[in-house]
Amino acid sequence: MAEEKQRFNGWKLTAIIFIVLFILQIVSLFAYFKWAWDSINEDYEKESDCIYNVCSSAETYLYDEYTSVCECYVDGELVNSKYMN
Repeated sequence: MAEEKQRFNGWKLTAIIFIVLFILQIVSLFAYFKWAWDSINEDYEKESDCIYNVCSSAETYLYDEYTSVCECYVDGELVNSKYMN
């Protein structure tokens, strides 16, 4: 009888551990997706700032997301370059 009760408690403990691990996994996935979304939006905001504020009078622009540099071109020549921090 005591062995059967201990085995039942072991099953409960295992179930609780798996439920906690599942919840932690879901929370970490949400945190990762939030981080990715914020990262994408930050780059989008920097590119928009490059287009509308830095290169508003230029014909074309180039925003390099890896170096965070905004470059403005008129007639194929670089007329303005700004580091977007």
